[in-house]
Amino acid sequence: MRSVRGVLAVSCGYAAAVIGAGFASGQEIVSFFARYGRAGMVGIITACAVFALFSYAVLTVCVKEGITGYGGFIDAVFKSAFMRKITEFSALICAAACLCVMTACAGETGKVLFGVREVTGAAVFSALLCVIFLLDGRKIMDINASLGAVIIFGIIFCCFYILRFREHQTFFQNTRAAVSGLAYAGYNLISAGTVLACSAGRLKTRADTASASAASGIILFIMITLIWGVLGIYYGKINLGSLPMLTMAFRQNNVLGVFYGVMLLAAVLTTGISNGFAVIDLLGERLPKRLLAFLTPMLGFCMSGAGFARLVDVLYRICGYGGAVLVFVIIIKSLIWLKNREK
Repeated sequence: MRSVRGVLAVSCGYAAAVIGAGFASGQEIVSFFARYGRAGMVGIITACAVFALFSYAVLTVCVKEGITGYGGFIDAVFKSAFMRKITEFSALICAAACLCVMTACAGETGKVLFGVREVTGAAVFSALLCVIFLLDGRKIMDINASLGAVIIFGIIFCCFYILRFREHQTFFQNTRAAVSGLAYAGYNLISAGTVLACSAGRLKTRADTASASAASGIILFIMITLIWGVLGIYYGKINLGSLPMLTMAFRQNNVLGVFYGVMLLAAVLTTGISNGFAVIDLLGERLPKRLLAFLTPMLGFCMSGAGFARLVDVLYRICGYGGAVLVFVIIIKSLIWLKNREK
């Protein structure tokens, strides 16, 4: 039973690190999948397969070596000091980019739900992160895992509700969807490795890591497919706005709109926590934790003024293609390490 709880906690925590503002709002799904119509399914399958494989590689190395931090994982699989620096720097950039997007979405969602200015919502979100980052790392991961489970069920419920009462259906095709799926996985996974490494202590065996990786891949596949199905129906037919899924929820009724808005805010918080914690973990040896707990959310707040939709479409794609290459390097190096370890 303890093993099952560990697998569920790790898979939900990992999914929560991926289910951020861009994911839950639907903006990422539009940008990376829905615009390719039916071919978007190719991208979804590609992305989820990479999510699961990356999770398995990182978790297995960490469990076998008793590693509880991303820095320790990087040191284990990369013998070259240059590659270690490149990997850490890339993870830092991607985590900071994701944090900026989360802060921008918090401001956008606050405006839709509460009528406050975007800067006010972003400021409140940043202040909350400052408080959370002062907590112990294990407590931070516990918060993420718990919120992740709630978000998963909440978003799936809303998607099924909208699909049940859909108005019309249409899809388009594009063969570049697989490449787009790789880019989507790329920028998410570089920083998500920190969450995996810090959660590995909950798992005991290689079978546990395989189960957690498979569970997280399946969870993400179901959620992405449902959101893609909802948005594919209306993409090109109506103005979906900066928060497409929230737009769709409010089209059904105000109760569902508010409910989905709460799920969106929770998703923003979990990914903001995950990526902010990644920045703090990677810079922890260079600056005091209390100072980083303040500076990290401030970075997100300052960059959030660029606008949520623009950050997702531009910043995420830049991080995505470079991140996809690095993710495959990490997976290959991890598998080589495991093979040598078994010998």
